[in-house]
Amino acid sequence: MIELLPLPNHGHNPDTCLRLQTASVAVRDAIQKSYLISSTAGVSPARYRLLTTRSNLDENGSVRKWTFGQGHVNMQNKILLIVGETGTGKTTLINAMANYILRVKFEDEVWFEITEEGGDNDVTDQSKTQTTKVTVYEVFGQDNPICLTIIDTPGYGDTRGTDQDKQIAENLYKLFRSDSGVKEIDAVCLVVKASENRLTDRQQYIFDAVLSLFGKDIENNIVIFVTYSDGMPPTNVINAIKRAEIPCRKDEENEPECFLFNNRQTEKRSEKYNRPLQSAWEQTEDSLNHFFDSLKNENRKSLEQTSGVLSESKRLEACINNLQSRITFVECNSKELVQIQKALQKNREKIEKNENFTFTVTRYYKEKVLIENASWWDRKATTCSVCKENCHEYGCWAAWNAEWCYVMKKGHCTSCTRKCHYTKHVSENKKYVIREEETTMTYADFKKQYKTNSNSASGVTYDSEALKNVENELESEKKQEKEMKSIESGLKEDVSNIEKEKSKLVEEAYTVIIKLFKIALKPDSAFIIQALDFLIPRAEETGKPDLAQKLEEMRKIRPESEERVHAAVGYKMK
Repeated sequence: MIELLPLPNHGHNPDTCLRLQTASVAVRDAIQKSYLISSTAGVSPARYRLLTTRSNLDENGSVRKWTFGQGHVNMQNKILLIVGETGTGKTTLINAMANYILRVKFEDEVWFEITEEGGDNDVTDQSKTQTTKVTVYEVFGQDNPICLTIIDTPGYGDTRGTDQDKQIAENLYKLFRSDSGVKEIDAVCLVVKASENRLTDRQQYIFDAVLSLFGKDIENNIVIFVTYSDGMPPTNVINAIKRAEIPCRKDEENEPECFLFNNRQTEKRSEKYNRPLQSAWEQTEDSLNHFFDSLKNENRKSLEQTSGVLSESKRLEACINNLQSRITFVECNSKELVQIQKALQKNREKIEKNENFTFTVTRYYKEKVLIENASWWDRKATTCSVCKENCHEYGCWAAWNAEWCYVMKKGHCTSCTRKCHYTKHVSENKKYVIREEETTMTYADFKKQYKTNSNSASGVTYDSEALKNVENELESEKKQEKEMKSIESGLKEDVSNIEKEKSKLVEEAYTVIIKLFKIALKPDSAFIIQALDFLIPRAEETGKPDLAQKLEEMRKIRPESEERVHAAVGYKMK
């Protein structure tokens, strides 16, 4: 749906009429296509809201486009993604770029806003940043060969927590995949305040989340926008970016490429402060000149690889989560068998005397339950009815049905054990969980269960055939002793088989994480590090020192990166 806002009626406002007479052609055109939102006689700059044509790029309006002006064939379009924590001055920065494209000068004493917010900056009232909608701003200036497409991610890292951040990431993915969305990008601009000498937990999490959307080919298109700058070298920010090991373009001194912006364009002007305010304005103008000049020498990147990387990353992450769950369940099965072994060993004399006895064992089993007390992001899961597994447990809210889930490829699941067809799956507000319960049983009941080869609640299968053969061959007086030995041998073999299954799953998980490691822009993301921390001890336990060593090599990161990972995980868990 396209919404075209009505043209303004400036009436006989004397200030506006005067500005229309003295302004440049481009500014005059912008004034005529905007409405006055703040002006006091004799006070400048006067603030105007640009009237935009608005449309939704997806069916529920979570990705939208606002367009000011009209493009021409010969225009050079620059496409930017702006990312930053709430309160870093993104709104003023976006408006500054719009004014730059409209060729507004300090002497024009006007300021145009294309954003929805009405304040001078986005610091004072973070509670009003309630949208998770991704907005694409298009700005076409009069007689300017450069036009601008700005992708804004409002609300990242606001007080509502990670649920909203995840939805914004998903909305960006929609934008990249939409037929009418964005297919290329010139720069990813990470916004950081000049006063920051280290990134906060929230910022670590935000940059981790956004950069995980991209492939390795985008690194040279990532730049740092430093806001609230006094124009001096941004030493604090550079050190913070280097400490956090944020991948980005480097300058001629091999330092993170930074562009400085002073966020004081809307401050009330007076003769006393006009000179520093004009310097602040010109500082931003110079930075934008430098920034856009730098884009001329950089290759625009297609988001086709980014889209593919994101889809594959989601599949691989779901697969790793599934493998971790399967490994955990195998470990539970092993615990159950070890408990039975210890109980039989403890009561060996009673078994030899053909006496019955009771023992207690903790049994583990899977149960499908309603997803409760979870964020909306995790209130849905795709599960396999054949394998009894969660194929996509986290972040599966977007799929209308199992066929459209990220884990499906060419009609089959890439996650579950048997790689079943999507028709064997269901996406709903239920998932499998591992339950445990203490069960007291008699030795006679256990033998009966063992003989009939029935499954325990945990899914552990006993070798009844081996026991049956023994019974047929043994003499009656030796039956109890050899029966016990047969059972012990069978249980030992079951434990061995479980360990083999665990070893196989660890190898499979290693193969998957290698694939993710190769395509990810940030192979030291919080998710990958957490997965490695889970797999390394399992590789050691299954007698695979070489595999454990390879995982350890992948896990090696600097202490500063370790701090960043813990910060990102800590914020995520809040």
